[in-house]
Amino acid sequence: MTNLKENKISSEIIYKGHLLDVRRDKVLLPNGKTSIREWIKHPGAVCIIPRLQNNRIALIRQYRYPVQQVMIELPAGKLDENENPEACARRELEEEIGYRSEKLTFLTHIHPAVGFADEEMG
Repeated sequence: MTNLKENKISSEIIYKGHLLDVRRDKVLLPNGKTSIREWIKHPGAVCIIPRLQNNRIALIRQYRYPVQQVMIELPAGKLDENENPEACARRELEEEIGYRSEKLTFLTHIHPAVGFADEEMG
């Protein structure tokens, strides 16, 4: 199997925001050359697939500034500092669609933007 791992040589925070940090890392490539990787450090998030009593799934409409349009999405949100994913899911469910759930079932972890961010959604 071919070794594809890139090893970090150095890292700097280019921008530190309230939610995200933008980083620039110098990496050693498997072929011995070096390169630069710019990426976003994300605190993590949850995404909920709320199945209602009628077996429909609840979606929300939200304006998303980066794409300058209203998007139809599953309820989701970032983890607050030291917040566990289940508490975050319950909070986001109530905030975004006004529902509470007696039962949550974990499905999987996903990485929605692996080309430029370390965000993990559970």
